[in-house]
Amino acid sequence: DHKISLESMGVTVNAVAGALKAFFADLPDPLIPYSLHQELLETSKIMDKTERLHELKEIVKKFHPVNYDVFKYVITHLNRVSQQYKTNYMTADNLSICFWPTLMRPDFENREFLSTTKIHQSVIETFIQQCQFFF
Repeated sequence: DHKISLESMGVTVNAVAGALKAFFADLPDPLIPYSLHQELLETSKIMDKTERLHELKEIVKKFHPVNYDVFKYVITHLNRVSQQYKTNYMTADNLSICFWPTLMRPDFENREFLSTTKIHQSVIETFIQQCQFFF
């Protein structure tokens, strides 16, 4: 209901973000399927920006339709938030740091994975910055 005002109800932005992150954490599978994580890593190594963006777009097309729709909604929203960075201090970089673990649900126990966290974060940052291209 777009008429609901969370602000008038005293709900803080942090509470909404926390609830959203908790929702994604409770899903049986991450929004970005585990089966595509390695492909995202490999694509992020492509030096040519245009080619990398096109390859990322092809990966997003492999999402289950429901995941695709939710991912599109979340990334588009995060892009809108990042456009207000002068007020909220939430750049695409800051947002990607906060949300990549929620969207990808990595295995932080895996030492190999720990070496790729910055790459995963940068992929989410790219999705946020270039959301008009992807969607």
